[in-house]
Amino acid sequence: MNNVKSEILFNGVDEDIKEGIKLVTGFREGTMPFRYLGVPIKAGRLTKTECSALTEKMVARIRGLGAKKLSYAGRVTLINAVLNTLQNYWAQMFIIPKSIINNIMAICKNYLWDGSLDYHRVPLVAWDKVTLPKKEGGLGIRRADIWNIATVGKLVDWIYCKADRLWIKWINDVYIKDHDWHCYAPPTDATWVWKNICKVKEKIKTGYTDGSWTVSPKGYSIKSGYEWLSPDHIQLDWPAIVWSNWNVPKHSMTTWLRMQEGMNVKSKLARFGCCADDLCLLCQLQTETVEHMFTSCVYSVKVQSCLVQWYGGCFPTVNDLIAAQRNNIQWKVKVAMFNAFTYSIWHQRNNARVNDCLMRPEVVAAHIEEDVRRRVKLKCRAVADQTACVWLQSMGVS
Repeated sequence: MNNVKSEILFNGVDEDIKEGIKLVTGFREGTMPFRYLGVPIKAGRLTKTECSALTEKMVARIRGLGAKKLSYAGRVTLINAVLNTLQNYWAQMFIIPKSIINNIMAICKNYLWDGSLDYHRVPLVAWDKVTLPKKEGGLGIRRADIWNIATVGKLVDWIYCKADRLWIKWINDVYIKDHDWHCYAPPTDATWVWKNICKVKEKIKTGYTDGSWTVSPKGYSIKSGYEWLSPDHIQLDWPAIVWSNWNVPKHSMTTWLRMQEGMNVKSKLARFGCCADDLCLLCQLQTETVEHMFTSCVYSVKVQSCLVQWYGGCFPTVNDLIAAQRNNIQWKVKVAMFNAFTYSIWHQRNNARVNDCLMRPEVVAAHIEEDVRRRVKLKCRAVADQTACVWLQSMGVS
């Protein structure tokens, strides 16, 4: 250890002993609170002000590295890979105050929909749906409040398992003593931290039998605790279409908005008085709804006709892709094309709204074909099925 950079803290030590230790070690005497590995350390609960360092770090990540310019898919990745990781790091050491948890969720929500810290419009999809697992129709973004409870559950599990840790021995000597931890209730004069740990124990104790976590055969983990605490939802069929790894990520995000009815089509905007009429921006013939825009619009039908000539067969619907045999090359290519089609039609619709212009359907179809070819070449290393090989070659994929 570098004694110049190191500090020592004392509690209940006589001055002469304290001076002797400092003389031998060469350490300076430190004071509480202090920072260690980027987090504040103090002998008590962290205040809202002290935890604000966590939200400040999240804000710094959003404001830097061109984060505002990312697409929806890029923002989801940044939230899961960076912002949630910061919270996870803190949550494994402290019980984060509820006000900070609410701030974290607000930061993630605002950044997802607007790319900034402030968002004054109605979100495209409710946050409860966004935080669902992908297989249940969400984006897989973790809920900060439930994740914090699941993280504290790790401390509860250590007490159940009587882990060989100094903190566990101290807890047993000071608080639990001869009581049964499963039925234990904290005394009124216990610390705030200990009372919150006991509250979490009450929330997850039904998952324990004879001191063992029965939810997972591998024992308690933060992930299994989070999944157990999360509300139960039905696993859906369409997420496999949206999140196929053969899709371009921004295409998948647009299709997800379509499936969740999160697109601000004119039929929706007209109800709030945001537009003069509700006619489709692509054909100017019928009311602009999600169903019309992607299935019966004259413009979209022309794009579909060009794509059918390219790959053969009928243009697939969501129900067709759900019912078809999955995980073969033909299915993956059709799914990639379906997602690229959804993205391109929505892009052209927005282009018509903002710039008052449209590409010809044949040009849009050509762009979709090129995107699919590029994606197939990236993902497909070898084709064992001769029929599939001939089919890909007919589409211009060597």
